[in-house]
Amino acid sequence: MKTLLLHAEARHGPKAADELLGVVGLEREYLEDEGRALSRDLWLSALEAFAARYGRDELLCTTESVVHPENLGVWTRVVRGATSPEAAYRQLDQQGGEDVMTERWVTLESSPTGWRGMVPVHPESELETSGLPSLARAAELAALPLLFGRAPARVSVRGNTEDAMIELEATWSDEPRARLGRSAAIGAAVAGVGGLGLGLTPSLALTAVGVSALVSAGLDALRGFELRRRAIQSQQSRRISLLERASSLRELRERQLDVFRAGSVVAAKYRLERRLGAGGIGTIWEAIRLGDREHVAIKLLKASVAHDSVVADRLRLEAAALGLAWHPNVVEILDEGHLPDGSCFLVMERLEGESLEQRLTRTTTLEADALLPIALEICDALAAVHAAGIVHRDLKPSNVFLARIGSAERVKLLDFGIARVEWAETRLTLSGVPLGTAGYMSPEQEHGQTVDGRSDLYALGALLYRCLTGKRPEAELAEQLDRLDDDSGVRRLLPEAWRAIIKRAAAPFAPDRHADARAMREALSATSAHGDELRRSTR
Repeated sequence: MKTLLLHAEARHGPKAADELLGVVGLEREYLEDEGRALSRDLWLSALEAFAARYGRDELLCTTESVVHPENLGVWTRVVRGATSPEAAYRQLDQQGGEDVMTERWVTLESSPTGWRGMVPVHPESELETSGLPSLARAAELAALPLLFGRAPARVSVRGNTEDAMIELEATWSDEPRARLGRSAAIGAAVAGVGGLGLGLTPSLALTAVGVSALVSAGLDALRGFELRRRAIQSQQSRRISLLERASSLRELRERQLDVFRAGSVVAAKYRLERRLGAGGIGTIWEAIRLGDREHVAIKLLKASVAHDSVVADRLRLEAAALGLAWHPNVVEILDEGHLPDGSCFLVMERLEGESLEQRLTRTTTLEADALLPIALEICDALAAVHAAGIVHRDLKPSNVFLARIGSAERVKLLDFGIARVEWAETRLTLSGVPLGTAGYMSPEQEHGQTVDGRSDLYALGALLYRCLTGKRPEAELAEQLDRLDDDSGVRRLLPEAWRAIIKRAAAPFAPDRHADARAMREALSATSAHGDELRRSTR
């Protein structure tokens, strides 16, 4: 986004850049931090507006703006520790993550002068088929060698949207960027004079040729030395600029975090006590409700994304889903609203305990007897959620909270930020990006297709596999189960009755899974009776 702004300003003037931002619906201050996450919708609308004004081909001319001194913050993780373009290209993988709004790059192969990689995309995205995103990606990829004093890379697109991925290849010269035109011209001129001989005697002509050849060779050597010196100088200068930019952005983000701090009063009703956690788009605070002094948890959007419409949709959806799906095993929503600056907040019950992810970090695995009550309560929560017309879409250990209530423990299902609510129309679900967490997404969800409650059952099967074996589930969980050897340690950790339930939940096609959460609960309950019989028979 900032690349488009910088290019428009440099080539067409500040007014043109402001007009471009106006079409997209952003202000300059919003793009002050180029490292912040923006929604795919905003990016695509900016590409459309840019191409409509200046033509598609001009997207390929934005390469220099990609590494503009005010745009270097985004490259910190890619360039850190890299001493060559190849190393930087290989570190492009670090640009992606679990954040659903972040595009993930995957390196397929690389060499000292070449790189090939891919970006997963949604095959039904109209803008992907238009080619505009690929032109923008090509301009970004071409810019990386500039950070090392090399000429821009040549980039070609090799994939297609029908395969749900775009494959790109970049090639570059390992020689320093040639910007010594005058020296090269002098060398060529001297060589030309020697070659002509200017009508001299053969011996003198040969001498002239020899001298000119020596001079030309010497100038070429000096030119090569100067190019390498300037390449090193350019690389060092870029690295210093990058570090300075990263430092200034860090200070900016620290100032933004200070918007909310302990003691602040939010919405005139809640006093913030301490920060409980932070994610990609928001922070969760423990707060005191001033009216009755009750402790609550309040989710606040980070300043860097507070006015992103898609992020606001996520919080709005979470509030709607939690309001519809009240159940003892679903975290309770107490309040929601907007702050004076227009950003959203969400107030929930304050829970004491730990997430299932935190417990697995301590214990690695759970015994079947310990996992069963947790699994049954998750099924109860999902049954209530699905009855309300909601699909969670991000069931995983970190979103299952084990709350301490007196001497007992109760499951609480958390984080409905990417839930699918049947009646809700939102840009979030129309963005053409599969939402969820790798390993826990059903095949239909991973391909961006319509999902129902059976997609959550697939995630529950993956969660149970993780809890029992300590292994992270792969994309094709059913195949992963089939590959287990009878003598493997993982197989021994997985009771046969549980393995059958998990395999059915992880069936590639939704109709082959359990009919609903209640049916899966009944299957799980039966494992308890089977276990009791087995224990009695071994006494």
